[in-house]
Amino acid sequence: MNDQVRAWIADDPDPVTRAELQALLDDGDTQTLADRFAGPLHFGTAGLRGPLRGGPNGMNRAVVRRTAAGLGRHLGAGATVVVGRDARHGSAQFLTDVGAVLAGAGVRALLLPRELPTPVLA
Repeated sequence: MNDQVRAWIADDPDPVTRAELQALLDDGDTQTLADRFAGPLHFGTAGLRGPLRGGPNGMNRAVVRRTAAGLGRHLGAGATVVVGRDARHGSAQFLTDVGAVLAGAGVRALLLPRELPTPVLA
């Protein structure tokens, strides 16, 4: 599992979650790491939801970017999407990351300019 954690850290764009995972690795906290890497965060009826933390089953920039990349591949170049954010911690950065990843995939991302209540975004 250590190789999987190291690979995730190397690909994580966020210095905070990289440091968080590196500290768990350095401390030998295999129980917490096993939980963090037990499986991916699932996209449900309310979208991506989970605790803010490093690793594949937490809500973090690496997970958001990977999800956006998958969406971009699915939609294909030339598609247009609207991307919004709510007031939760990290939403502004997640919005920026999604917009950049989708643009890189040739998808036109219309980013809403401010926080909105979650029911409005749905």
